[in-house]
Amino acid sequence: MAGMPTSVASPPTLAIAEALHGKLVFVFGGSAGMGEAIARLAADNGARVAIAARSRDRLAAVSENLGAQSAGYHCLDMGDEAAVGAALRSHGSIDHIVVTAASLSFRPSDRLERAEIEAMLNSKFWGPLHVARVAKSVLSAQGSITLFSGVAAYRQTADTAVLGGLNLYLESFAAGLALDLAPRRVNVISPGITDTSLWSRQDEATRADFYARVAGDLPVRRIGSVADIAHAALAVMSNGFINGTVVNVDGGARIV
Repeated sequence: MAGMPTSVASPPTLAIAEALHGKLVFVFGGSAGMGEAIARLAADNGARVAIAARSRDRLAAVSENLGAQSAGYHCLDMGDEAAVGAALRSHGSIDHIVVTAASLSFRPSDRLERAEIEAMLNSKFWGPLHVARVAKSVLSAQGSITLFSGVAAYRQTADTAVLGGLNLYLESFAAGLALDLAPRRVNVISPGITDTSLWSRQDEATRADFYARVAGDLPVRRIGSVADIAHAALAVMSNGFINGTVVNVDGGARIV
């Protein structure tokens, strides 16, 4: 869309660069979309970055692109507790964990296949729980976990009943987890409609029309970019006084 940011890269922000320089950031879902954007921006700000996802080829490509800032990659499914735990423990002490991994299906709840529901549970319920269960043994005392929910928690439709419920669960889970893991911090980023490969299943004309309709309803008059999400995630990671809260990066979708 015209006028919409397309690049993640930007000059390092001094406060963020100081907070992240030399830190180890582990991004689940770091091979594409929002996760990849966060991994790249964290590396640009001096962090060492490990990534995990299901596609080995994409992981290898992103890891190579991170260059000297890459701390390696792990091919795994978020529903596999042993794999999640092993990947985190292999790095010793981790400073920040980000969980963007998501397998989403948009259909009325009575039309969802069992496999689709299980995939959403693995990414939105079991995955974050698996991370939480090992967090105390791997996360530095001043570290953080950033989870991802989404605007479907607030803007319900017939196609997002299950997804919306899982998103809202994550926000409550994060608040409780912040108490369990104190002084480590736990927060949630809640994106609105963002230009990612999630929508590539639509043909180009349908996708363009969808983006235009969403943008027209938003006060900012555009949809989100992965750069918007990445900058918000790094701000949450680097600010040691943001804790147990939800940062909505949705262009004002909740207020219209």
